[in-house]
Amino acid sequence: MASTSSFVQLAKSLPEPLQRFFARWPPASLVAPGTPPTAFQEQRPNPFRFYKHPVTGRWQDPVYSQRRQAQLVKLAREHGVEELLPETTKGTEYRLAHRVEHGLRVKGTGVGQKVKGHIHERHMIAKMEQRRKAMLDMPKLIRAWKSTCHDIYLCSLRISHLLLSMESMAVSSPTHYDVLNLTPSVLNSQHDPSTLIKQAYRRALLRHHPDKASASTTPSVSSSSSSTSSSLYTIDQITKAFTVLSSPSQRSTYDAALRLSRANGGATTQARFQTGIENVDLDDLQFDEAEGRWYRSCRCGNERGYSFDEEDLEGVEQEGVLMVGCHDCSLWLKVHFAVAEEVGEAGDGQTSISNEKDLS
Repeated sequence: MASTSSFVQLAKSLPEPLQRFFARWPPASLVAPGTPPTAFQEQRPNPFRFYKHPVTGRWQDPVYSQRRQAQLVKLAREHGVEELLPETTKGTEYRLAHRVEHGLRVKGTGVGQKVKGHIHERHMIAKMEQRRKAMLDMPKLIRAWKSTCHDIYLCSLRISHLLLSMESMAVSSPTHYDVLNLTPSVLNSQHDPSTLIKQAYRRALLRHHPDKASASTTPSVSSSSSSTSSSLYTIDQITKAFTVLSSPSQRSTYDAALRLSRANGGATTQARFQTGIENVDLDDLQFDEAEGRWYRSCRCGNERGYSFDEEDLEGVEQEGVLMVGCHDCSLWLKVHFAVAEEVGEAGDGQTSISNEKDLS
């Protein structure tokens, strides 16, 4: 009787979920022999297992779900009565035996592994280590990049030569002299070139008229027809050429622009796209006597962004204007100068370069 009373005192000290469970499914080790089973035991001998109905033959879910089984096992383990519960997959003995038999099946539960945290949290340490190595290797990377191009000026020259070669491959637009089939030397040799320009204007209208051009081409000569159609000019082009060349002031301005365009960008008359053009005098620039070059700082931060020598000036001495591009950015510098002849003591002529501000 002493043992029975101790079991009754122990049952009263248990939480209510455990008291209710043991009242419905009393442990076999505590029940006296010959005690009839309860109504719950008659319906479901083990509430933790699936049950096959004897009449329908269908399997039914356990009375206690996996979550409720885990809660009961936890409460029973805390109060020291876990061995009184029926056999369940949430029990400590079953889980230890399963781990011994199958080993660690969950990735990351081994020695030195972690499974908790989001994926970005687990990868954060590795990413920070990669960033730290990248910051430490940055000076080496910069030196390697600079070694591929020792002189920034040489790189800019390569890029400029590439742009010039691309422009030479492009189709050039005809000049006003090409439209009227004239040359500047012929017009300069005439005392009054207006008559010659009018004759060339009328001849161009007749030659490039759509009806005249279609009548002049014959079906038998296919190659000549293709070349004629490709060299036809519109009425607007002919009229524009006649207007510009007939006016002395407009023709002189056009000739200067044509020479400047050919000096800077080859034989094409299309103006190159240049941003941030600044006009300066040659005397305003600093001169490096050791290298024999003029230079000036640029807004991009390069102390010698604009740099050129006397050979660059000699190439455009007739125009008196030199276009210099920055080595690091897309800004341009328009340098104005003039070539003056100086007579020495012996009478021989020497040329010198001086500045001349373009007021146009």
